[in-house]
Amino acid sequence: MKKSLADQLKSKADQLATMGMEVDQTTRLDQWQTDPESVPRMYRAQVKGRCSLHDASKGNQDLDWWAREWTFPNEKGEAKYQRSCPPLGQQGAIYRVEVEFPFRVFSNGGQDSIARPMIGKDGIPFLPGSSVKGLFLRACTTEQAAKYCGREVRQQGKMQHLPGTAPLRFHGAYPVGNWANRIVDLVHPQGNRQIGTDPLKTTKNRKEQEESASASALISLYQPQLVFEFSCPPQQFEQINWREVESILIGAMQLGVGGKTSSGYGLGGNIPGKPPIRPNTRLSFKLEGKGVSPTLRDGTPEFRPNLFKAALRGHTRRLLAGVAQGTTVDDVVHRWFGHTKSAATIQLIWQERRVAQFADINRPDLNPTYNVEGILYADFQPRSVRQQDERDIALLQKIFEFAYVMGGFGKSWRRVWHETFMPNYHKSNFAIGCHWLSSEVDEIQTSKHLREFLTRLHTQCCAYLGVDEHKTQAANWRESWHPNRVAVFCRTGMNSTAVALFHDDTFKTTPAIGGRNPNDERPKFVSSVWHRMLPLKNGTEYLEIVTVFHGDRTPWVDQLQHFVQAVKNAGLKHTWGTEPTP
Repeated sequence: MKKSLADQLKSKADQLATMGMEVDQTTRLDQWQTDPESVPRMYRAQVKGRCSLHDASKGNQDLDWWAREWTFPNEKGEAKYQRSCPPLGQQGAIYRVEVEFPFRVFSNGGQDSIARPMIGKDGIPFLPGSSVKGLFLRACTTEQAAKYCGREVRQQGKMQHLPGTAPLRFHGAYPVGNWANRIVDLVHPQGNRQIGTDPLKTTKNRKEQEESASASALISLYQPQLVFEFSCPPQQFEQINWREVESILIGAMQLGVGGKTSSGYGLGGNIPGKPPIRPNTRLSFKLEGKGVSPTLRDGTPEFRPNLFKAALRGHTRRLLAGVAQGTTVDDVVHRWFGHTKSAATIQLIWQERRVAQFADINRPDLNPTYNVEGILYADFQPRSVRQQDERDIALLQKIFEFAYVMGGFGKSWRRVWHETFMPNYHKSNFAIGCHWLSSEVDEIQTSKHLREFLTRLHTQCCAYLGVDEHKTQAANWRESWHPNRVAVFCRTGMNSTAVALFHDDTFKTTPAIGGRNPNDERPKFVSSVWHRMLPLKNGTEYLEIVTVFHGDRTPWVDQLQHFVQAVKNAGLKHTWGTEPTP
């Protein structure tokens, strides 16, 4: 029979006693018990009931405790163990470069049930040297790679590694300062719910559908300052062109550090004190925006550039689903924006022109709002087929313009910014909507321009997928963009005449309009109506646009015809698509 811990300790004490060594046994060993709550959550089984980390809901105390026990925060919320910035440049046999990032950096150490970086001494995250070497090689020319990292050659029938003429050693990278600030990040997939590709009413496993739209936690470093360390054999230190090494490293930063780079993580790294580097991309858009701010689990507002990817991914699915069904659309979306089995080819970088401003912070009666200005850079990773690459860029540009013209970006993008267009509501209620401006997207000034733009875009989507425009087969999704399933209305004016319809006592309790049933306290459905006030060049007027999806009439109950008539009564005229009939 296996001995208990107490029996084993007593047996060991007896052995030591025969050797003349006294052991204090005043404590009764058979009374020792381990308190489960004394085990840090880092060392508990990462499952529900022991320590659940994946769930990002506010009620998951395991996640909060786990983060606190890991970082040992002080009264300021700063991590107990930090590294101060060491001397930069050359120090003995070490050469250091500091790089700061404008958003977040994410890397996955492949452990636990939560995506988190590798953890070094005192719990401080780090990027291993092998990862830094991989980043460095991506930005090297063939000659630079051979010089600093060596090369593979075949000798006597075998592949041999020849060291470089000025070989670098990569010691990795680590954050300096309070690396624990806002490290608990989250991802919130909403594609199925937003577009209606897999609505709850047709889902067999409702629980599975609900979980697929829930937020999941991950760990990423918020606006970190990372110090990258290099060295080389002492006798070859003078042979290293350290300015060139620094330049290659910064070039590698523009390709992205870590994971989720297609969402803006790990991009835009710059050396502190030097001007930001303009990304070398084929598309760029100057933008100003304000709206309902994304928040972290604790309610902290944070403008998150991944909202641009979410908008473009969603609109790509909508527009292509209006042309074809099945895997044809998914293949394009997965290739562009990534999937569990493949990396994204698209890259989006948001570069602030001024620091984001937030309002209504820490007010339980209101939700936080943002005001931002910057440049969105977009491109694809180089492809071997140049013609396909050019077709991708051309379509991406039009999809971005579609997103800007028809709604906007971020939370509540289906509604206009109520502070401007319904100020009385905004003063005493939670903020609703968003409002975006761009001096570079001004093609559309009239209803005729809008009609021509939408017609050309639908034709372009057909050509991209190689589908005859008269033989399209739209997917049976709530928001698939086909002229038979959607109706667009618009008018020109200085104020909104349609915004009040969304607060009408009847319309606001229709799932397709207000997102809720008559007895619901809060919306729980995604609205089938978009409302946009598109700024015009004259600076005083807007093109008011109302988009109505009617391919799936179930959410409309019996209000579709009533709402369409109300929109027309407000002065908006049918511009594109098919006006629904009874």
